[in-house]
Amino acid sequence: MCPDRDTQTMPATPTSSSDWASYNAARAGTSAVRPLTDRALTTLRATHQNLASLRAVELGSGAGIETRRLLQEGMIVHTIDIDPSVEKHMNELTTLGILEHRTGLIEEWDPLPHADLILANASLPFVPRARFTSVWERVKHALLPDGILAVDLFGSDDTWASDLGTYLTRKEVDELLDTLEVIELNERNEEGHAFDGIKHWHTFTVIARHPT
Repeated sequence: MCPDRDTQTMPATPTSSSDWASYNAARAGTSAVRPLTDRALTTLRATHQNLASLRAVELGSGAGIETRRLLQEGMIVHTIDIDPSVEKHMNELTTLGILEHRTGLIEEWDPLPHADLILANASLPFVPRARFTSVWERVKHALLPDGILAVDLFGSDDTWASDLGTYLTRKEVDELLDTLEVIELNERNEEGHAFDGIKHWHTFTVIARHPT
């Protein structure tokens, strides 16, 4: 569940209970892997030239566009999404490799499988603020030594900011990453396009490594 400018079907302030089925149906029509996924895989290759049999966890798989790429790399993949309509797409992807998919809330997946890559393209911001800290600790615990964490986080200046999700200050983001080796941390704080027109985006794109 990862909103972007390509869909027109979501409400102004999406939450975990929004109409993700419509969004995922629109997203299923594209084969475009998000840049964060590509950069995460490139970073992972710096310490693992062969990705086959490495383990990946994807939080918010949607219709499985990123999942397909991970399977094509030979990775063993565990995924979750709140939208039951994507189960058909995910079942089809099992022909490409080892995939375990579940339907549910990210914050209710406990424990997370240990993984060499944990990927969350714009899904963690929709975890309620009251439950975010425990989810983040779970994510860090699941990341194997030299493993890569690649996530989008949303900032406190974002138009959508509310306690229904998790919207962070730069200081809070830095604190979340204090035990990790930060490879990339890009902050965007500007006007941009969303589902229903212009909104203010405040986001943090993070790639970090679990120190050996």
